[in-house]
Amino acid sequence: MKTITLRNNMRIALAAAAVCLATAAAGARADEVGTEVQARTVHYADLNLNTEAGVATLYDRIRHAAEQACPDVGSRELAQAAAAKACVDRAIARSVKSVNNPKLTSEFATRMRLAQKQVNVAALR
Repeated sequence: MKTITLRNNMRIALAAAAVCLATAAAGARADEVGTEVQARTVHYADLNLNTEAGVATLYDRIRHAAEQACPDVGSRELAQAAAAKACVDRAIARSVKSVNNPKLTSEFATRMRLAQKQVNVAALR
């Protein structure tokens, strides 16, 4: 397991990201998804957040951890799937906010806009 050892700011950001993801996961209402949510830790000491590739990789890790932490992500039940998507979106948003990196925030905003456009196009068909 890699940990951040270069700067205290990076350690704080990593700890904040882990706490944020845990908080987001725990904050999901049990009645929405019918079960407890597990927390996941996202490590990113190996990434350069000054590059697009590093930011995209961290975003993917955060999304993957959120999908693992939130129950019923693959559900075919509409209510469960909607609650799971809301849980994942909240976990990602809180984690991105806790990292407090402008490039990661921009990546999050871009991906959310793309996801919204896909939903709107699907609704038109």
